[in-house]
Amino acid sequence: MPAQPLAKACLARYGDRENFMYLFNPDRQVEFSEHPDRCYFGSAPTLGTLRAAYGKNMPTSWLVSQLLNLSEYCGCKNKLTDAQLEECARVIASEYFYLKTTELMLFFARFKAGRYGRFYGNVDPMVITSALAVFRGERSEAIARHDQEEMKKEREMQVSEAISYEEHMKRKQQKP
Repeated sequence: MPAQPLAKACLARYGDRENFMYLFNPDRQVEFSEHPDRCYFGSAPTLGTLRAAYGKNMPTSWLVSQLLNLSEYCGCKNKLTDAQLEECARVIASEYFYLKTTELMLFFARFKAGRYGRFYGNVDPMVITSALAVFRGERSEAIARHDQEEMKKEREMQVSEAISYEEHMKRKQQKP
C-alpha cells in the first residue's frame, strides 16, 4: 500500500486499477471537456499520483488507451504502431507527470475537435506532443486567470469587511 497521502486518497476514491481505467476511459473525454474548470481545478489525480497509487506502469497504460482512441478517431490510413503508442505514452507520462487525468482528457477532446492541428495521412506522435505543449500554455493561462479571480474575490471580501479609520479610532478608545 502506498505511503503517500495523495496515492492513498486516489485508491480510496477510485478503487483498484481496473475501476480507475473504467472511470477515466476515452469515451468520457467529451463529457469531461464540457467542464474545463473542473478539469483544471478539480481533484482528479495527476499522472504522478497514478504512478504512486497503481504502480510505475499505470500512467503509460492509461495514456496508451487515450492515444489509441485518438489514433482510431483520426481515420488516418496509418495508425500509431504499438511501439509508437508505448513510447509516446512514456514521453507524456515523463514530461507531463503533473497534469491531471482530466486535463489530459480535455486535451484529447480538444485535439479531436481540431483545436491543435491535424494529421496528414499518418498519426504522428510528434504532432501529439507538440499539441500538448500548446495545451500546456492554455492551461497556464487558465490557471493565471483563476488565480487573478480568486485574488479579486479576496480583495472584495476584505474591502466589504473593512472599517473606516474613524470607526477604528472609536473602537480603540472604547477598549478598557
